[in-house]
Amino acid sequence: MKLGKISIIVLLLSLTYLSFLKAQTPTTRMAYVVSMDNPASHLYHVELTCSNIKQPALYLNMCAWTPGFYEIIDFEKEVENFTAAGANGKPITWQKTAPNIWKVKSNYKGVVKISYDVNADNPFIANLNLDENHGYIIPGGLLMYLQAELRHPVTLQIKPYSRWPQTVATGLNPLPGKINTFYASDFDELYDSPLLMGKLEELPVTLNGGKPVGFTAYGLGDFNREEFMADLKKIVTTGSSIIGDIPYTHYTFLAVGMNGRGFGGIEHLNSASLTVFNGNLLAPNFKESFYSFLAHEYFHTYNVKRIRPIALGPFDYSKENYTNLLWVSEGFTDYYQYLILNRAGLMSGSHVLEGYTEHIKGYENTPGHLYQTANQASRGIWAQRGKPTERTPEEISKTISVYEKGCTLGMLLDLKIRHETGNARSLDDVMRALYKDYFRTKKRGFTDIEFKQECERIAGTPLDEFFSYASTVKPVNYPKYLAYAGLAIDTTLRAMPVLYMGANVRKSSRDSSLLVTDVTWQSSASDAGLQKGDKITEINGLMADKQLFDNTLKNAHPGDKLQLGTLRGTNKRTVTLTLSIYYEKSFNITELPKPTALQTAIYTNWLKK
Repeated sequence: MKLGKISIIVLLLSLTYLSFLKAQTPTTRMAYVVSMDNPASHLYHVELTCSNIKQPALYLNMCAWTPGFYEIIDFEKEVENFTAAGANGKPITWQKTAPNIWKVKSNYKGVVKISYDVNADNPFIANLNLDENHGYIIPGGLLMYLQAELRHPVTLQIKPYSRWPQTVATGLNPLPGKINTFYASDFDELYDSPLLMGKLEELPVTLNGGKPVGFTAYGLGDFNREEFMADLKKIVTTGSSIIGDIPYTHYTFLAVGMNGRGFGGIEHLNSASLTVFNGNLLAPNFKESFYSFLAHEYFHTYNVKRIRPIALGPFDYSKENYTNLLWVSEGFTDYYQYLILNRAGLMSGSHVLEGYTEHIKGYENTPGHLYQTANQASRGIWAQRGKPTERTPEEISKTISVYEKGCTLGMLLDLKIRHETGNARSLDDVMRALYKDYFRTKKRGFTDIEFKQECERIAGTPLDEFFSYASTVKPVNYPKYLAYAGLAIDTTLRAMPVLYMGANVRKSSRDSSLLVTDVTWQSSASDAGLQKGDKITEINGLMADKQLFDNTLKNAHPGDKLQLGTLRGTNKRTVTLTLSIYYEKSFNITELPKPTALQTAIYTNWLKK
């Protein structure tokens, strides 16, 4: 039988879990109803019923951030038409006591009904969006909370626009006997479960260990759905096999098609939110990147959602939740995205090594690796509270990516463990142990010290050198670690064939304009005031495009001047830059000519050729 409807998930839920839901439902003291009667207005309407909450006043909060996206967002600015009333409809006095807090008087018992609207016209995957054709909800940006109720169960009913199909795709569990009504054991689960509705397409459900995995989307392009779902099954089953357990009852990919050949995503407890290219996702020059992205988001189901630093849950939604270990949560997930595809037969070993090379280059060939450690980058990912883009060019240049450094460290640690244990153990064993010992048994995250101890226990040896690469900016001994797998790495500094202006640019996927993606501090570009995000409109008096830019640099000589017309917001500027020789390390990874038996065993156990 062909399974294609989200409603089939209800039939596949276990009787035990259904009994659990029925037993827990009566304790719910907060219930939300969300409607969208006029999607063209971009307004969601929220009705919140608070029952039997015995407090003299209710302090309703809007989240300052949302799980999976480490940035302060001013969700409260989008709230309109706030009202409060008793069970009889009589208005209750309220006041706004802080930018994100509404104080409502209470009578210690009975019912308080809250009503408000939220503007939702942001297509960004970490925010709310609503238009005539679809709606996307990040619960943390829509549903207010009471501090005292964060660890208590909650229900949510969604009323899609009447002219849409009434399907709602989400990682939340449905409430038995109710239409589009969902149950969460606490607000961490609620806020980590986005919802998608509208004119959706539901691809045939696949099964992972008997548990349904769905892919529901709005605005997908033209590609082979059957081939894609067959490959997606390989990705999720391979990802789960690393840990050896499936922690969810059902899992859903929520995808929104967008113009441009890129993609973006945020991981969630039982789902992943995606923006994807609304064209051929399986095009030969795009498919591997897209599948790597899917493998990354899916493996987050384990790494960060269950295998997590202790700071990442239970959450404080009023401020940043700092940890030193996002290089593990994000970087190791980048490391595994390539391994998952390789083990699933969807990526060659050589392409895996190319992926790791790009991560090493991304870290090593930027000035930030001289200034910021992986631990510091993990904390610094929050940037400045509420203003992550307002760092100075110098501050930005002295940072690194937890994805790039973390992926690199994941590879080094995996090879180190394999070498020290004679290829008997690997990073997989660390991840499984963390999952079992902390998520399953202790039901919490791990501390920095506990993570190091677990790694050393599996490796059977102290790992001080490895962990110094996370806590300091000391140079990494890449040849030593790659040699464990019979591999060599080119760390020679060489002059690049194309001259450099001190900044990199790319063609925008949105409007084909030429965008500055990064600026090297104390370079000609930074001295001229060029910043990340600037648009280049002219090159030496000619209309700018990527081909002209590349050809200009290719045919130039050291010391040549480059005149650029730029646009920042509505401000136009003309800047003159000096081109110079740029030196870089390739970090190309190749096989050693005469590997030992152990080196060969490690390589063949690590990667499929």
